Amino acid sequence: MSWRLCMDSREVYSRLLESEEALAQCMACHQFDDLLSTLKGYTRVEEQGESDPVSALMACNNEEFEPNLPLLLRQWTPVRYEAARKRVIWGVAPIAQDWAPFWDERIATQRARSIIGGIIKPATRIEYLIRHSHLFHEVRPAGFIFHLSRCGSTLVSNLLAVSPAHCVISESSVLTELLLDKDMAKNQKAEALRFLLAAQGLAGGCDQDLIVKWNAWDIGFWPLLRQLYPDSPSVFVIRRPEEILASHQRLAGRHMATTDLSVLSHLVSKVDDAASDVLLSYQMEVLAALMNSMAQSLDSTVLVVDYTELPGAVENRIADHFGVSFSADDRQHLKSRAGQYSKDPSRSFQGDSEDKRRIFSAQDANMISQRLDGLYARLLQARRTR
Repeated sequence: MSWRLCMDSREVYSRLLESEEALAQCMACHQFDDLLSTLKGYTRVEEQGESDPVSALMACNNEEFEPNLPLLLRQWTPVRYEAARKRVIWGVAPIAQDWAPFWDERIATQRARSIIGGIIKPATRIEYLIRHSHLFHEVRPAGFIFHLSRCGSTLVSNLLAVSPAHCVISESSVLTELLLDKDMAKNQKAEALRFLLAAQGLAGGCDQDLIVKWNAWDIGFWPLLRQLYPDSPSVFVIRRPEEILASHQRLAGRHMATTDLSVLSHLVSKVDDAASDVLLSYQMEVLAALMNSMAQSLDSTVLVVDYTELPGAVENRIADHFGVSFSADDRQHLKSRAGQYSKDPSRSFQGDSEDKRRIFSAQDANMISQRLDGLYARLLQARRTR
């Protein structure tokens, strides 16, 4: 015996996208049998092959829907962009209690909270979203955070997220994958980005100050972001190049591993063959490209903050630059969160700058200094003069 949907499966699927009540009922089901029982409200029992309502709903994930966007955005948020198919995948929006250092972690936590969150993965064409973007007020982010990676930027975003008045979106994959789509026209990309950022801001809380921390390689899209949000100030977080590179020797980030060059095509037209054969040389070239992009992007809206200024700079220089504030209670929480390891709050933070500088041989350290110290000095100079 199996279930047969009274409504067409697409109608049931659409109802879960647009009805807060229907989704809430399914989200409350933490056992598969409970979910089947809840779905019975949309079904009737009838002998029918091997089909069941869950399989029918999962099959709808292969289709593309055009939902009522104001209703959809009450409970769903963009979680992935598929460049090849020019479509956005949606997930149930995270709740405030689901804080995590990175936006995608918050999405994963929400998805794991209930069975239905792993079953329903709706898709919409990006063209449909662009066409209806006029239905929503444009979001003006309070600030952007750009960084060189492994330089304290996650600490900055974590501390800013302490205040319930701040919505912090940290390294959202859907935003960066859209930026990296080389086949999308610039005007379309601008409109799509404007919509996706607004949608994720709604998920965080439309009455909050929106702060976005980008991935390290997103600095290459500074001209587009500056054009879209000319009134949003930015913070550039930097650190001694030797310390950044030392961190990537232990565990290389996506942009620092030669296995995935897709995130750098807009920054580095071609990596020297010799450099690509030697990981450290390759990583130096990547870091140089990031630092050059930062140096070329300096203007009156940018505040440069060095790793050595953290965490203190967050509640004064950075907050002032973004025009946001912390309450007395927030400041107490700042102290406790500053003592946590930024990427794993279960661990206590232990400074390791000296250890990082001992990783390299004298020859490698000299090579790093010759290649990158000039760029670092230029960014430090901007920190002192702004």
